[in-house]
Amino acid sequence: MRRFIPVLLTTVFFILNNQAFAQKYRNKEVALIYFKVNIDPGYHAKFSEYAHLFREPVKPQQDRVIGHLTADIWDIVKQRLTEDVGMNILPLDAYGDKFSYDHYGFPNTSINRALQKGNSKFYISIDVDISPEFSSKYITKTSADTSPQVIQLATNEIKPRVIIKMNIYNDKGIIPVANTKGEAMETKVITLSEKYFDGFVNPNINAPYETLYKLVNQAVKELVLSVYSKK
Repeated sequence: MRRFIPVLLTTVFFILNNQAFAQKYRNKEVALIYFKVNIDPGYHAKFSEYAHLFREPVKPQQDRVIGHLTADIWDIVKQRLTEDVGMNILPLDAYGDKFSYDHYGFPNTSINRALQKGNSKFYISIDVDISPEFSSKYITKTSADTSPQVIQLATNEIKPRVIIKMNIYNDKGIIPVANTKGEAMETKVITLSEKYFDGFVNPNINAPYETLYKLVNQAVKELVLSVYSKK
């Protein structure tokens, strides 16, 4: 039994240490200074074929697909950071004209300006990348009896991954106190159809098939875990 004690103590220390790290954000005021959703050009072209499913943009210069996904993905990220990490995230326009904004209404401010104009305890900047595993036209395929091969997808096929990177800054300086990341990738090739956007373009978040909503949600879950593990 004694030989298991060091392992048990190490595990307990790891858990408590990670909890303590995340605990410092609980109930602390956090301001978003940057949020952007980047979609691979090839995927954007494919998604745009279903643009009619997405909300009408508020302004003419806004991209219909990106604008819709930006708002909805932010809602998912904000909810998880609020509920699971305990951050008290301010409204996007909390600092008014002290911050600059992109044409989707999201803050687009450097940490230097945020420190000068804001008074929050923490600041976060987030990049969301929706891209193919290999390229928009190809994937790697591996079977038990062959080496990995590059195969070409059909025009209506995709195999996406979502990567979310978040830098966390405190009110003391411009160097991030944490660089966190969440990543999720489809395990099989998806034949693109209207159903793949369920959850974003309708309330069907629990569809019995793979969707972009589920993929994003998994990446957000990994992001939260990354906050706890200080990745």
